[in-house]
Amino acid sequence: MLFFPLPFLTAFFLIFVIIQLARYIGRGLDWVVLLTVTGFALQSVLLGVSWGLQDMPKLPLISLAIALPPLTWLSLNELAGRTGRYSRVAIFGGIAALIGTTSAAFLLGNDDIVDALSIMAYLLFGGHLIWSGMNLDLDWMASRPLQSLIPTQRAYMVAGTILLISAGVDVMVALDIRLNDSQISPALVGYSNLTFLLALIVVFFTRHDGTAAPPRPQPATPQAQPNSAEDETSAESILAKLDQEMETNHLYRNESLSLNEIARKIRVPARQVSSAVNTLRAMNVPKYVNTFRIRDACRILEETDMPVTEVIFAVGFTTKSNFNREFQRVTGLNPSEWRSRACSASESRPHMDSVRVREQVSET
Repeated sequence: MLFFPLPFLTAFFLIFVIIQLARYIGRGLDWVVLLTVTGFALQSVLLGVSWGLQDMPKLPLISLAIALPPLTWLSLNELAGRTGRYSRVAIFGGIAALIGTTSAAFLLGNDDIVDALSIMAYLLFGGHLIWSGMNLDLDWMASRPLQSLIPTQRAYMVAGTILLISAGVDVMVALDIRLNDSQISPALVGYSNLTFLLALIVVFFTRHDGTAAPPRPQPATPQAQPNSAEDETSAESILAKLDQEMETNHLYRNESLSLNEIARKIRVPARQVSSAVNTLRAMNVPKYVNTFRIRDACRILEETDMPVTEVIFAVGFTTKSNFNREFQRVTGLNPSEWRSRACSASESRPHMDSVRVREQVSET
């Protein structure tokens, strides 16, 4: 029958996706992403076995299913740079609590609690992903690792939609089991996997389609240039406020910093902040912020013995790969090379002037 092979087809395609994503490890792709995709692949295999053979223990599938919504949420937010230092601890702690609760309910024979927790998890995380996708700072997302794979907004919307569809399927399966003795549940599972498979194919094979991504402000475009002396003065005033906030209050150390938060801090509309940075610094806002972070990291590397892994979080980065990439962009060296040169003879020591933000220009 049609429903039986579909979960396995989904699993095979997900294995292909895993192989493709593995190329990005060390280039901005976090291991949590591979863990999440592997979880979906394993779930597809377990679904195929469970509904095809009918004699597989249900607890492994239940435990995996309840873990996937928070893992999906964490993966996307990690790639988009929207999580703080302790987000992983909180999410994995929540996953452990969910698995423990659902396992206990299942072993006690309370299937209603199991179904309710699963449906709520898919609804809450799916709904939040869609809401997040509709409220992204697109300029801020331009330099994130996720953008090199597929457009960030599309990833959020598709992932959220899949989770919401899964919640709907869970509701229908639960009702079918109770009211119809599972007459249509296998078909529901099969066709939901077909929908999932088609969505993955569309997302994966159109990820480089430039028309699919929403337009983002581009640095140093003619439109970003001031139209008058008054506009230029206004942009300089905005940037002066922003520089002051960065240098005095170390705003860049906020790991979950966004364009909207910067705008609130200096009480200037986000669009004007982005325009001022693009015009006067010839870079986008994320690169501007990261340059301050790297300058601070250089100071710490020169003046202290703090391990590089601690420096990463101290200056506001959330991943080692992004820190190393930005460090190389700004200084031309990696962190270890910078520290080694700083400890060598004074004539070969690098100077902070090489990473002064006001002299930074975008790479062409």
